[in-house]
Amino acid sequence: MSHTPLRFKLSDLAIANPAATYILALILVFAGFFAYRAMPRESAPDIQIPILIVTIPYPGSSPEDVEALIIHKVEPELQGIQNLKTMSSTSTEGAGIITLEFFLGTNITEARNKVREALDLAKPELPEDAKDPIIGEINLSETPIMIVNLSGHYDLFQLKNIAEDLKEEIEAIPGVLEVKRAGGLEREVKVEVDEDKLNYYNLDLNQVSNAISQENATIPAGDVVLGSMKYMIRVPGEISGPAEIRDMVVAAPNQVPIFVKDLAQVNFGFEEVNTRSRLYGLDSVSLSVSKRSGENLIAIADKVYKLAQATENKYDGNLKVSILNDQSKRIKSMVSDLENNIYTGMIFVVGILMLVMGLSSALFIGSAIPLSMLISFIIMDQFHITLNFVVLFSLILALGMLVDNGIVVVENIYRHLETGLSPREASSVGVGEVAIPVISSTVTTVAAFLPLLFMPGIAGEFMGYLPKTLIITLGASLFVGLFLSPVLCSTLLKPHKVPMVKDEIALAEKSRFLRFYRQSLVWALERRWKVMAIVMAAWFGLMILYFAWVFPKKGVEFFPDTEPTSITLEIEAPFGTTLDTSDQIVQKVEQSLEKYHDHTDAIVANVGQRQGSGGGAGAKETHNSHITLSFPGWEERTLAPHVIIEELRKSLDQFSGAFFRVTKPSSGPPTGKPVNLELSGSDPLTLKELSVQIQGAIKDLPGLVNLQDNMSATRSEVQVRLDREKIALLGLSTRAVANLLRTAFNGREVSTWRVGKDEYNIVVRLDPRFRANIGDVSGLYIKTPDGRSVALSELAEIKTTAAKGSIRHINSKTVITISGDAEGFPGPVVLKKVQDQLKDFPLPSGYKMEYTGENESRNEMQAYLGKSFFIAIFLIFLVLVTQFNSLLLPFIILSSVFLSLIGVFLGWIIHQSPISIMMGGIGIISLAGVVVNNAIVLIDYINQLKLQGKSTRDALVLAGMLRMRPVMMTAITTILGLVPIVMGMDINFYRSNIIAFGSESSEMWRPMALSVVYGLGMATLLTLIVVPVIYSLMDTLTQKTGTVVGRMGQRMQGPLGRLTAKAPKLDVLEWLGLQMDKLAALWQKRQSTKKVKAPKPPQAPRKPEDPKSPESKPPGAGTGPAKKAKLPEGLKEK
Repeated sequence: MSHTPLRFKLSDLAIANPAATYILALILVFAGFFAYRAMPRESAPDIQIPILIVTIPYPGSSPEDVEALIIHKVEPELQGIQNLKTMSSTSTEGAGIITLEFFLGTNITEARNKVREALDLAKPELPEDAKDPIIGEINLSETPIMIVNLSGHYDLFQLKNIAEDLKEEIEAIPGVLEVKRAGGLEREVKVEVDEDKLNYYNLDLNQVSNAISQENATIPAGDVVLGSMKYMIRVPGEISGPAEIRDMVVAAPNQVPIFVKDLAQVNFGFEEVNTRSRLYGLDSVSLSVSKRSGENLIAIADKVYKLAQATENKYDGNLKVSILNDQSKRIKSMVSDLENNIYTGMIFVVGILMLVMGLSSALFIGSAIPLSMLISFIIMDQFHITLNFVVLFSLILALGMLVDNGIVVVENIYRHLETGLSPREASSVGVGEVAIPVISSTVTTVAAFLPLLFMPGIAGEFMGYLPKTLIITLGASLFVGLFLSPVLCSTLLKPHKVPMVKDEIALAEKSRFLRFYRQSLVWALERRWKVMAIVMAAWFGLMILYFAWVFPKKGVEFFPDTEPTSITLEIEAPFGTTLDTSDQIVQKVEQSLEKYHDHTDAIVANVGQRQGSGGGAGAKETHNSHITLSFPGWEERTLAPHVIIEELRKSLDQFSGAFFRVTKPSSGPPTGKPVNLELSGSDPLTLKELSVQIQGAIKDLPGLVNLQDNMSATRSEVQVRLDREKIALLGLSTRAVANLLRTAFNGREVSTWRVGKDEYNIVVRLDPRFRANIGDVSGLYIKTPDGRSVALSELAEIKTTAAKGSIRHINSKTVITISGDAEGFPGPVVLKKVQDQLKDFPLPSGYKMEYTGENESRNEMQAYLGKSFFIAIFLIFLVLVTQFNSLLLPFIILSSVFLSLIGVFLGWIIHQSPISIMMGGIGIISLAGVVVNNAIVLIDYINQLKLQGKSTRDALVLAGMLRMRPVMMTAITTILGLVPIVMGMDINFYRSNIIAFGSESSEMWRPMALSVVYGLGMATLLTLIVVPVIYSLMDTLTQKTGTVVGRMGQRMQGPLGRLTAKAPKLDVLEWLGLQMDKLAALWQKRQSTKKVKAPKPPQAPRKPEDPKSPESKPPGAGTGPAKKAKLPEGLKEK
């Protein structure tokens, strides 16, 4: 039975115009190269986290004052904003902080405007001394890309001046958004009043403050015309130096002036220090550098390094400039990994394929890697996708898949070339036979990744760049495989001088390995039910083994736990602890860390600020401190970070006077603490008691560390309870008395001294000698409107008492959050232990306990990934039904997904891996799209052989033999691309030791790579045996049974009969592909008429076909009856 070779017209068009195709390829190469160079490098994906943080400074206020006067006024106005998901607030000393979380997809610019409008409505109700609200947002692209730390043999003021100079130079770098300085000393003009002299002259602080404020002013008074000229009238009153303040007149009783110098000391000094910073024990000043969104991180970092080096050289070794938390190192490493993986991938592909198909074919397939990558860069650059670590890993993951299409196409061309066809004819026939299955396999892979584009939450936004990148690269590889590779083969491959064998069956029989495979497949086909029983037993056996042996020990994890690049030791002293006392505690800890100097890049101590606060805006947190230890790269480490963490936890028991905890940055997007429990109710004291009881119940659970709640303990305060009747009789008010107290002890900014671009505050307060104890408060004199001076002790009861620490609300309700980290166990495992321990914990009526944080994000993502898997399977099924016009064949192909799970469980058992919800889940969904490709290629060729007259059994064996080579090679190349990630191997052609083990750059991605490597490996081996067995069983089902399933299968298959007895109707994928060519209509007509009568092959304007050519006969047919080829052993002639 003769058959007409299938053709793919677009590939034929490219083959017929090689010069134009080469020019197009050259243009794409240059455009891709320039796109790659131009693409911005970033640390994290540029995603918008829908969170706004409103900070309202209220200097000198207590948490109760902030709650009553700030939070309670602002919350009602904010809670009605559209798309607001959660509102939480913290009332602390000196400031109120409100965090607003909006639903994902909210336009953050519009939300900011709505928040500002709500704050404007609340502003008339806020205290006069409250400063303007500061609205901030969380933007990953604007987080600091590095911290420049300056330390040396200079005082803090000198370091601050050096840092300011360097700050201006860094801000001049194109692409830098801002540079924030932390540390150093700020200058101010201090007016420190002697209280005894005030009392002597019968004056008060308000008179001193008002005098300076009114005198230090320049007021325009209009203009005057004198003759032909107009003159402006100005009253210059601004001071030119602090000395002028001394001569300002405060009052002039009886015509005797009293000057400021008679009452106070005026000097140009330094602001009160609320924070301190040290690097390895030396005072330091730091600059946090942030870049603009979309700018090149690596280019900016390189310029900052040059400026830092120049500044260090300028001071002759007396200054040390250190770069900390440099995000560019990570991206440089990832970019290097990508480039080295491209080199490695080409070496692997060319090396393996060269053994099978020769150097030329191997190079053609290997060229698909750089060509596909360059085309992908063009597309990604147009869609403004940056090279961040998610995109870079996606490209590394795609490397193994890029050559799949090229392997199938070039291998089929090479096979036809071996049978004696010319390179051009072999290219045309070879690509025509596999074009539709190649398109179909690519579409199924894309279909698997498609649901991942819509992952919910911040984690979904974060990981959404993975499917975007893979879909783009797979599309590029399809273009290269169907258009560029055939042209390369048709023009550069040399025809075989002596065709090896014109019979494909005999050609396959020449391979000892293929003969062994044939024998194995024949054996399996004769024992179909036994083979299926073995497969099912292996599937259930491995699953039971994993859940019985590995799962109880490893459990579940949301994101993989990776080796940290830095850790932070948080130190929390009792609320109200002074800066000096906190500093003493920190210095003791610093001394104990000296033994780690050689194992770290930097040890930075920050006293008076909690981690991530930056000192706050108006808030004083002198009781909070933290020490950050930064580690060198994995190849330079002499002591692993996890070892240092363990030693630190054990050594902290020797310290007292504060609460200590060791934390490390999360490895994935921000999701909250592993253990995060919210207690809500009406009474803060009851909540605190419940919190203490809960912490006592769970504190000893294995794996739970850093357990704490966020309600600060009570603190001591001095309360001044005024006698309202007395102050009213004297003509005073509570506000007037409170403002005088604030000026005396906290200070009041009365004016500003301007020197060029610089501005210095003029602050009036009591001399330190008169604000040192409680007696100074009661001894403060207040002047009444009628001129009398009255001691505060006569107007108020003054006493020390306990007061609340920071006060927190969530959605306007008082809430305490109990949080903890997981160490040694995955977060979900530790959380499950906590939930089991607290399941019977009694709560009073009206009080509620809720698990949030990482648990909330994990449950959301777990539910979505489960649905995504079935959506991906359905989309793949839909594509397969469209291609094969059958319901049974897609089920056979999807059986490879079931087979791949055997490999997944095997990999998890071998590596003792927990179930990774995010990375492992994405890996399994990705695997579903990859493993069906081999089955598609195999089933499609089985159908082609059956169309040529082969029996089902013969078609199964022949298709397996003739498609084994591309199936094995595509799987091997994909696996080899991911093996370095699984093994922690670092391959770098830019250094002397090219291969190194222990790499941590892809730790987070290892669960995904494990799923794909083991799943694809096992699925490939079993696909070549089990898929033909299932096909044979289905064929028997449709032939010999009259069940409903068999009849439904026959009806749904239409003209296919028993699976694929005759030519199928034109499917949608073919139609879409052929419509891209003007000759599609002619081809469709020829296919439709074939069912009535097999026509002669259409006459093409080329040399008539050789009647001996194998393309005019099915594989196995000779040139005539006398030379009919002998079928391999085990096959039957139809």
